[in-house]
Amino acid sequence: MSNEINYSIIIPHKNIPELLKRCLDSIPRRYDIQIIVVDDNSDPCIVNFENLIKLQDSCVEIILTKEGKGAGFAKNTGLKKVKGKWLLIADADDYFNDNFLVHLDNYKNSSYEIVYFGISRINKKIEQENNIDPYYDNLMYNALNYKKYDDYKYKDYNSWGKMLRVSHIMENNIFFDETVVATDRMFSVKNAYYSKNIHFDPNRIYTYFIEQRTDSLTQMKTPKAYYDRLYVYSRMNRFFENISQKKYRINLFSTFIKIINIKEINYTLKALKLLMSKNVPL
Repeated sequence: MSNEINYSIIIPHKNIPELLKRCLDSIPRRYDIQIIVVDDNSDPCIVNFENLIKLQDSCVEIILTKEGKGAGFAKNTGLKKVKGKWLLIADADDYFNDNFLVHLDNYKNSSYEIVYFGISRINKKIEQENNIDPYYDNLMYNALNYKKYDDYKYKDYNSWGKMLRVSHIMENNIFFDETVVATDRMFSVKNAYYSKNIHFDPNRIYTYFIEQRTDSLTQMKTPKAYYDRLYVYSRMNRFFENISQKKYRINLFSTFIKIINIKEINYTLKALKLLMSKNVPL
């Protein structure tokens, strides 16, 4: 039996041990799979670390960080431990679909740098399960039928739902933003741009949740979160300009207005300074 690791799966985690267990349970244990759980300084009153560590087996590595620097830092910490040829990212509150490894195995020996897969979603707010996400489904349909590859590459801001060649990431020095929110965006866009050999597969390998958890990063509405979004979006816009893809720039105005409406003068001034220093139009 080969000791080669084909897939490294990084799962950042903070304070949701039951959902983490569901995510881990969706991943079959196999000799060629490395699972890296990076805990972002969870509250010991919420997470029983002894039980969490017991989850370890031959496939699972658990890294307990104490810095509390967020999901981007956690994922970068996980990247340092990767041993596989391919990288997959999962949020701890999501899970992989049944038989997803069958679809991954079709490409494990391919020369692709990225393989984009279809995804499913569950919207708890309206109690819909296994719902096709119209946004991603449309991107996939247009890529497969009309060769609109750039639309998928530059409008898919998440790191999950795809397999990424590890050597390509390392050679191009691509890492996650260590911001409070929007940690995946530059990582995904840069991976897409520097990849010259990509593939699209409509099979759905991953299910993500639209939840209303107050601690969900997508729901975070603090001044710091809005500022970090503006910071990341402005960098993305500059990147799109530099690669002659201006049509994919993000409208910064709504994010800037949200910062103003919070009425935190320090963050309003920081946002203005950021936009002026980078000469970024709203």
